[in-house]
Amino acid sequence: MACTVMPSALFGSSFRIAQAQAPAPKCATVSQPMKDPAEAQDGSTGSAREAATADVERLLTVTAGDALFVIASGTTEAKEELDGLAQRRAEAYAATLHGQPIASPTEQFDSWFVEIVRAMAAIAPPTSIPMMHVIREKVTLEVGARGLRSLFSSKPSDKDVARVRRIGSLVVRSLRAVFAADGPIDAEEQLTLRAVVSALGLPEDASQALSSEPVLSPETLDVYGDIDHGISNAIVRGMWWAAAADGIDPREEHALTVIAKKIGVTESELEEARREAHERLETRSKVGAAAVDGVRFVLADRCPGLGVRLPALVGTLIIPRRWRDEALRAIGQGAPLTLARRHAGLSARDKFTVLSVTWASVLMDNPTVARKALLRARWEQFAADLGADDYASKELVDRWVADVLAHAARAFQ
Repeated sequence: MACTVMPSALFGSSFRIAQAQAPAPKCATVSQPMKDPAEAQDGSTGSAREAATADVERLLTVTAGDALFVIASGTTEAKEELDGLAQRRAEAYAATLHGQPIASPTEQFDSWFVEIVRAMAAIAPPTSIPMMHVIREKVTLEVGARGLRSLFSSKPSDKDVARVRRIGSLVVRSLRAVFAADGPIDAEEQLTLRAVVSALGLPEDASQALSSEPVLSPETLDVYGDIDHGISNAIVRGMWWAAAADGIDPREEHALTVIAKKIGVTESELEEARREAHERLETRSKVGAAAVDGVRFVLADRCPGLGVRLPALVGTLIIPRRWRDEALRAIGQGAPLTLARRHAGLSARDKFTVLSVTWASVLMDNPTVARKALLRARWEQFAADLGADDYASKELVDRWVADVLAHAARAFQ
């Protein structure tokens, strides 16, 4: 049955996820289960058990959301990156099991997004976000000390700090200049800037200063010191990605060209980076549309509620702005979804991403064993329509989430 959600609930801000809540169901009266004898003497045992279960359930939602983010980034080494993320997020997972609140992708998207981008900076910065190719060139302090120094200290050297501060400042100023070229910087662009600054791993005072800088025109932007040519090309790739995500404005192209010339990028390299950005963005739009359909199909009976919010989350993470409104509008209008092999042309790798993201969304619903069987049957139906019969995508998410939950829970036994 189709559900309808007003589009305004989805589009208040590009990076705000719909907060539609399902109405409370009317439940039949049932007899109370027999209490454990220990609980008959002291109800605290049952309360403690319920609290512990609730904490693990919250952790399930968090870990499934983290898995969704990593896989949605288009990674080629998902298992290794997920394992690395589990180590980087260990404190957050422990805080959840202690009942402490942490940012959730469906409730505090902006904070969660910045936190997880920073966590991934030392592992595999998600190249679906502008300037993450630069971070992959070790322009971040999140990796700690490197080389021989790492044998004796985890603290980066003064030389590394100075390098990241110098190049990172150029990265943020260049990105800000491109964003501002076609008008005031909006909420989504501001969030992207926050995430990039966070990924640099600079000290808090330096991060705050860089975040609060005014927009510098491309003509007045200074380039200090020598910049490795690979980093210069990575900066240009980041600028093209930012500009092309919502359609390139001539003013953005002018800003980009001026900065590219200042950092020594040739015209042929500039055009190659433009072509690559267009191709990758178009591919992500197709992958994102398929993933949104997958989540909508499998969670069709959770609408309104997570059947709306999770497809919107997936669309926000994967689909570039240029194509995103159309996909989110279909969610908001509650248009019924009919499988018709519309996404069968995706590559095997992209199908793997779609199915993994869909199953991670299923786990965020925290299904019971019985409901999980029902959702698996729907997932299999969607996989067949997609032209994929490999269960590795589902098993990757299942196994990683189960391992993280078990490891975290054992620490509190």
